[in-house]
Amino acid sequence: MRKQNNRIIAAEPAPVKDIIAGLADSDKPLVSSRLAELSDLNPEELRLFDRVWGRMEPGRQQQIINRLVELAEDNIELNFDAIFKHRLKDPSEEVCRKAIEGLWENEEASFIQPLINLMEQDNSVRIREAAATALGRFAMLAEHGKLAPEHATRLSQALLAVIDDKDNPVDVRRRALEAVAPLSLPRVRQAIMEAYQSGNPK
Repeated sequence: MRKQNNRIIAAEPAPVKDIIAGLADSDKPLVSSRLAELSDLNPEELRLFDRVWGRMEPGRQQQIINRLVELAEDNIELNFDAIFKHRLKDPSEEVCRKAIEGLWENEEASFIQPLINLMEQDNSVRIREAAATALGRFAMLAEHGKLAPEHATRLSQALLAVIDDKDNPVDVRRRALEAVAPLSLPRVRQAIMEAYQSGNPK
């Protein structure tokens, strides 16, 4: 706030580029109102964010991704999907998992393959679990006829392949089974019965 001719005038919001540039300073507290300005970044702003992100300490990165997820949950008008998508390849397990969580409402079919890749290939079991769980919403869309057949086929094949591969960690296989369960396919029903009969409580 500032005064002009004895009137109190609200200060102009800081430019998004200035907000992004200031994020790397771990001594500065994270202010929710400023973080909210990172909603719907344009390509140029996103490139700047990525550059600044690379200079941040890991703890600062974790703080920011956590706060962005919280803000998105509290206010449906805020959209940080552009940031979250870029963090799916982040070397930090925790950052990647939070990015997957932050994209929970995203129903774009283009998001399916990156999730499948994480489920199948990531070195972290926790990330593979999170990716498998996230694919469950697309299985629900497919079951309700809201997903193109080619996407539905690729989704079911990937999830069932993870379930069938006994070399996969049981926690990943069970999340994949939970994700594929909405699909009314004979192979899905068979996989569920096999799980019940496996003798493994998980």
